[in-house]
Amino acid sequence: MIEYMPRESPIHRLNPLAKMTWAFAVMILALIFNQIDYLLVILGTVLIVAVLAGIYREMLGVLKGLLMFAVFLVVLQVLFYRQGTVLFFLLPLDYLPVTREALLLGVAMSLRMMTVLLSFVVFLATTQFKDMVVALTDKLKLPYDYVFMFMTALRFVPVFLNEIVKVREAQAARGCQVDGHHPIVKVKAYTQVAVPLVLISLRKAEGLAIAMETRGYGSNQRTYFKEQPITRIDRVVMMAIGLFVVAGVIIRLQGFGMI
Repeated sequence: MIEYMPRESPIHRLNPLAKMTWAFAVMILALIFNQIDYLLVILGTVLIVAVLAGIYREMLGVLKGLLMFAVFLVVLQVLFYRQGTVLFFLLPLDYLPVTREALLLGVAMSLRMMTVLLSFVVFLATTQFKDMVVALTDKLKLPYDYVFMFMTALRFVPVFLNEIVKVREAQAARGCQVDGHHPIVKVKAYTQVAVPLVLISLRKAEGLAIAMETRGYGSNQRTYFKEQPITRIDRVVMMAIGLFVVAGVIIRLQGFGMI
């Protein structure tokens, strides 16, 4: 889901800077509120954007995976947060009390985590990496070397995940044990995958270095094959996002949106 998914949607046509502003705005609003009702509204807006972008089916798969981690966060809060009104006990003789505040805090943390991650997943799935680089360097004036390093590392995450699957399948076809239930067996199995993966990584790094040199990386004058201009719609969207963030901060300062 961190790969670009080409679609013909209004979200895809937006400038990367506008989508980046939206993702950071969602993160800010999710962090300043911890009341479940407010977080559900913010999460709902993220899902609406995913529907408008035409990637809602893929988002449902990510959402199912995040729900498992969300349950884990709720369990952690229930086990270690003991303040508040006790609802019931997990064990006899009044051991491991479960408080109302622990449940609310756990659900709020889970919703916050899901909202922030899904917003950036939508941003990455609707924006090409080259457009992100242009927006960060040309519009925000960030150093190109750091932007290129970060975007390259992000871009190669799904590539290496696919390579891990291919190496494991190739090793399994040759009779090697690449999985097991015992932790020691799993460690030994992954050592058989690690060596080919390191060699593949070195080969890809060498190919990337050659491609960068042939394209004049490091020259004084930098040009872009295609630049996506900031249109009037992009400005309106960014202004609306800014107003929503300001309104959210004002609401938070008034004491609303907190457990």
